[in-house]
Amino acid sequence: MNKNAIIAILGIAVVVLAVVVWLKFIPSSTGGAGGGGGEPPISSDPDSGGDGSEVIHVERKPLEPEATKRLHDGPVIVSSLFEASGRAEHGGYGKTVRGSYLYTTTVKARSEILSKEENEATGSVRVVEKRTFTQARDNLSLSELDVAVDLETLPVGQVKTFVDGVIAVVGGIANLITEGAATPYIAAAKAAVASGFMAINAIDGTSARGLLGAFGVEIPENIEDYVNERVSRFAGGKLNEVRVALQSIEGKTFIITYTQAANGMPLNVDFKHEGGGPISEAEWEILRSANAFLDANAVPNTSCSVGDYWPVWADEVQELFGAAGSGRAEGEIRVERVEDQPDGAWTLKIKPADVLFRSTDGTASGKMHVKDGNGLVDAKNASVKSLQATAEGNLRSLNKTRHALFFDFVKKLNGDANLRFTLSVNPDTQETVAQ
Repeated sequence: MNKNAIIAILGIAVVVLAVVVWLKFIPSSTGGAGGGGGEPPISSDPDSGGDGSEVIHVERKPLEPEATKRLHDGPVIVSSLFEASGRAEHGGYGKTVRGSYLYTTTVKARSEILSKEENEATGSVRVVEKRTFTQARDNLSLSELDVAVDLETLPVGQVKTFVDGVIAVVGGIANLITEGAATPYIAAAKAAVASGFMAINAIDGTSARGLLGAFGVEIPENIEDYVNERVSRFAGGKLNEVRVALQSIEGKTFIITYTQAANGMPLNVDFKHEGGGPISEAEWEILRSANAFLDANAVPNTSCSVGDYWPVWADEVQELFGAAGSGRAEGEIRVERVEDQPDGAWTLKIKPADVLFRSTDGTASGKMHVKDGNGLVDAKNASVKSLQATAEGNLRSLNKTRHALFFDFVKKLNGDANLRFTLSVNPDTQETVAQ
C-alpha cells in the first residue's frame, strides 16, 4: 500500500474514531423524536371528591344497563403488555448510535367492583371500581449496535472543535488499529483531516464498522465492546432517572366511578386517588385507558353464534391499544366469533384495520395498522379472558411522559415499528386462596 493510500485511510479513520472518543467525552443529547404530550384530563374539579381529592372526568359512549351484569363479581388481575421492535438511531454531538431495539411496557392492576347499580327502565348506571396498580414498568433492550458520523447533530461552528478535540489523541488510536505501522504517517493524516474537513464531509452518515471494513481494517474487539458497553450503560443507567414516568403509578390505588344518567346519555367516568391528592399527567396516561366495561365493548351480547361478527370502535377497547398512542383512538375494528374451544370458550378473531390517534385539539398524532389478532371469551357471561393483536405503526404517536425511556434513546426511526399487544383478565388467585 502506498503512502497516499495509508494517509487517506488514516484520515478517514481519525474522524470515525473521533466518534468513538466523543462517546466518552461529550454528553449525549436527551431529546427524542416523537409526538407531543398525552391527552390531558378533559376536566378536573378539586372539590368534587368530597374529601378534597382531585377528580378527573372523561366521557365515553352510552352503555346498555345490562352491561353491569357482566362485570366480574370477584377481584381480577388485569395485565397488559405492549411490545415494539425495529431499527432506530440516537445521536448527538457528531455521532449517531444505530441499533435494533425491543421496547416493552408491562402494567398489572387488581380490579375490584365495589358496587354496581342499573335501572333498565331509565337506563341509568352507576358502578364503583377500585383499581390498584401493582406493576408499571418499561424496558429497552438494544442489539446490533454501531456508530456513525452525524454532522447534523453538531451545532454550527463546532465541526472544527469536534476534530481538534480528537487530534490530540488520534495518534495513539491510529497506532492501535495499525499495530504501530501508522506512526510515520500520523502527522500527514492529521493535516489531511484538518484541511478543509474534506474527509469529514465524505463520511457523514457512514458507520465506523462499515467504513473501516471497506478499507480492509477491522475495528478491534475492545473498541466494539466499548461502544456496546457505553450505549447499554447509557440506556440502562442514566435513563433510570426518567423511568419514574411510567412507574409513578405503581403501587397506587384509584377509585373509578362510572355513571350514566339515562339511556342514550354519555357514560361519565371519574378517576380519583383513594387517598386524595392530584392526579399527575403520567398517571392519567394509564388511567385514561382503564375500562371495567371492556367485556361489553369487545363482545356486544351473550347470544351470538359461531360465524357472527360485529364492529368495535377502537376507543372502546383502548385498554388494549392505549399504550401505542397519545390521545383518543379512532377507527372501526371488525371482530368475528370463530370456532369454539373444546371447553366451550369462545374464540375471537380480530380483522385488519387502521387506527388513528388524535390529540384533544383534533389533530392527528399517529397511526397504526392492525394486522391481525385473536381473543378468548368465557361463554358464561361473555367476559373477556384475553385479547392479543399485532400491528405496525409510527411510534412518534407515543407519549413522551409515559414512554420517557424509549424517547430518551430514539433520535429517528427507520420505518414503521412492529407492535404487539396482549391483554388478559384472570381471577385474583390470592383472593381465591384466602377464601
